[in-house]
Amino acid sequence: MSLNQYANLVITQPNCPYCVKAKAILDQRGVEYTTLVLGTDLEKQAMIDFVFEKAQVTVNTVPQIILNGEYVGGHDDLVAKLEREELEADAFGDFEL
Repeated sequence: MSLNQYANLVITQPNCPYCVKAKAILDQRGVEYTTLVLGTDLEKQAMIDFVFEKAQVTVNTVPQIILNGEYVGGHDDLVAKLEREELEADAFGDFEL
């Protein structure tokens, strides 16, 4: 299985509160995504290798999030990304050329 086939992907594991929170944020925003569960759909080493290939970082935690084909990171990274996007939208929302 090639993980690159997923534009929007959340890699999770059972009983992970940050996975639940991250998916709830995406659900609230209407983002469609695929969820892969470690140990069921995907082995941990496959996740580690995929993220390293995608972003040149080594990870050992979940969730791991890909949006629009780009590596985001975990829950906190998702929150920070969305906050940055909102600030940028607010900063230039009324600006006209």
